[in-house]
Amino acid sequence: MSNPMDQFRDAFFEEATELADGMEATLLSMDLTAVEPEDLHTLFRAAHSIKGNAATFGFPAVASFTHQLESTLEPVRQGTRPLTDDLREILLQGVDLIRSHLFHARRDEVLPEKDQQAQAALVIKLKEDGSAPAAAVVAAPVAPMVSGTGFSIRFEAPRDTFRRGINLERLFRDLAKLGTLHTWPDLSGVPALELMEPEDCYLAWDLRLETTRPRADVDDVFEFVAEGENLHIENLPQEGAVPQLGEILQAEAGVSPKDIREALSQQKQLGELLVDMGKVKPEAVTKALDQQQKKKNQAEASTVRVATEKIDRLVNLVGELVITQAMLTQASQAGHTMQGEEQMSAALLQLDRHTRELQERVMGIRMVPVEMVFSRFPRMVHELGKQLGKDVELVMEGQATELDKTFIEMLVDPLTHLVRNAVDHGMEERAERALTGKPAMGTIALKAASRGGHIHIEVKDDGKGLNRDRILEKALAKGMIQPGARPSDEELNLLIFEPGFSTLEQVSDLSGRGVGMDVVRQNVRSLGGRIEVESQPGQGTTIRLVLPLTLAILDGLTVRVGEETFVFALASVLESFSRLGADVQTVKGDREVINLRGEFIPVVRLQKLLGFGTSGEAAARPLLVLVESEGRRAAMAVDELLGQQQVVIKSLETHYKRVEGISGATILGDGRVALILDVQGLLRLEAGLVEA
Repeated sequence: MSNPMDQFRDAFFEEATELADGMEATLLSMDLTAVEPEDLHTLFRAAHSIKGNAATFGFPAVASFTHQLESTLEPVRQGTRPLTDDLREILLQGVDLIRSHLFHARRDEVLPEKDQQAQAALVIKLKEDGSAPAAAVVAAPVAPMVSGTGFSIRFEAPRDTFRRGINLERLFRDLAKLGTLHTWPDLSGVPALELMEPEDCYLAWDLRLETTRPRADVDDVFEFVAEGENLHIENLPQEGAVPQLGEILQAEAGVSPKDIREALSQQKQLGELLVDMGKVKPEAVTKALDQQQKKKNQAEASTVRVATEKIDRLVNLVGELVITQAMLTQASQAGHTMQGEEQMSAALLQLDRHTRELQERVMGIRMVPVEMVFSRFPRMVHELGKQLGKDVELVMEGQATELDKTFIEMLVDPLTHLVRNAVDHGMEERAERALTGKPAMGTIALKAASRGGHIHIEVKDDGKGLNRDRILEKALAKGMIQPGARPSDEELNLLIFEPGFSTLEQVSDLSGRGVGMDVVRQNVRSLGGRIEVESQPGQGTTIRLVLPLTLAILDGLTVRVGEETFVFALASVLESFSRLGADVQTVKGDREVINLRGEFIPVVRLQKLLGFGTSGEAAARPLLVLVESEGRRAAMAVDELLGQQQVVIKSLETHYKRVEGISGATILGDGRVALILDVQGLLRLEAGLVEA
């Protein structure tokens, strides 16, 4: 049975991560020559919120470290210490450590050794800079977070503990009688000596009590010192919500429960100890950890935060549907009278309107701002600019544009590659920019906008642009283009997305292997989108990702091929037209093309390509649908156009297997199944690049 507090823990981690992202964005956007007080207040409030919530939910390591950053910010906020570039870098490193703390705390894991060392080094820097009181830089030991029975306790002694004669040593002794007690003192609240009141108590503890005794027994121990906010008691994480590492190792590697208990009794990570004990091989632990992580990631990705306003609209709409249902019932009871038919027609029209609105509202719940992706890149551009010795600024527009939540994580890798390439490949060195009369500061623009039922995401730089001569030379050397061919600028631009293609002579740790841009194309294609590239030598490059609003519903053009019905994504369709069979010309043996306004377009016979044979009538007067994908056009020969409609996409791969040229399936209004055609896959089939 899952712990009822799990939903609140998840909310804590989501909010804390957003606060950490906000701290990073604020630090990167601050002008150090004219620091705005409100920015400093924003940083302080974010750190304070993370600290307080972490203490509430029983994560002392997170609370303790965040308190150190808060103490660093206090003199800056008070104006007694300047915010220098070095101090900003230290605070950015601190934000990274907060993220690492949150990542591992969410998984009930100990902070990795390398991060503990990084934290210790950072604490020393803070102490040397005098940006935190000495008492605040005492690093709290990291509590091992393993599943068990008992309680996680945060206890802050009342300020008047000494004046009231409270015996804290006896309190802990009584608590230890209930089970196994682990204590971690928190001295971060102890002020500097000159500010200390001798009769006041400034002590706090993070406690872990492993016991089978009820919560009431623990409450009794704290009966005379609990004052509301100074005591927080939570159940220890329980096993079962997500398969724990021990369970996986028992099932996959044959580790006994006794060995797991023995490993857990030592204050180390379970997998490491079992390897040391010779009970399991390292690769088994790695495999188990991967399985555990995959399940946890799936669990975390299964939730989405929804604005109350969207829920209210859905509730109102459900009320309208109930009224419409009553109208339909009344109309059906009226029988086949004129009045009954009028009522039925009006009710059906209203039902259609409400159904469409319900669809839009439900889809709106899945939509989240693209800012969730964009927020990752200011820090990355900042670090890359320093590493490469380039002055680069990132400008972002349209962060409020909404995307389907399933797109968010799948867009991270493509945009990361594009932004890195813009800094590394596109942006000139300082001296080169000076020679061409450009500003010393290069600009990369990251834009998002909703246009015509699609989301357009652009990565634009003002660098040197693509070297098409160099691209052509490399393409000829690799056999991607036949000698004597004259590819268009657009075709040359898109060659940068071919696997293994790179114009760099030397491979660096950032680029040069020709694999990143192929990842971009694969991910965008899997999202049902396309890529457009515009580049002017000496002026810069714009790479545009055009994505559908959602993967769940598609605007489609339904067609008949033989006796079967298929659907084209309307985004891929340019136009449809009819020609006489004589207008289709045969080239290179069996390839067919048609002259459309001076451009020769390849003709693809869907009946033949999909294995339905060839219709004589269709060949005599073909009905053609002009489609486009990634800059390539083709005229698809079909037998009949059935119309345009929205279809709900069903995954074919989930229920059957992946089929080249087919992106999914849908159920039509008459109950029949229609396959949704993948234009890019069909073009690959026609070119013989893959087998049907």
